[in-house]
Amino acid sequence: MAMGVMPKALSERPTLLPGLDIYLTAYRELKSDRPIGMAIGLIPWSSIHRWAIFHGLTLPDDVAVLEHHIRALESEERVFEKKGKP
Repeated sequence: MAMGVMPKALSERPTLLPGLDIYLTAYRELKSDRPIGMAIGLIPWSSIHRWAIFHGLTLPDDVAVLEHHIRALESEERVFEKKGKP
């Protein structure tokens, strides 16, 4: 087991509420589907829909909620990336 000081980012990480892990998992799995050109684009809706169907989310409202959470995570990632750049 490694010894040392736990990084602040790890010790202060937020707790994920029960049931929200599916959205974080979807986001992590779909990040590689983003188009890359002059800049990194959004995860295509078709990729989100395909992921939803594969994982049994067939109701339109469920797919809409999945897309909402993925878009929110994309937005927060962009904010985080801008903070790290001069």
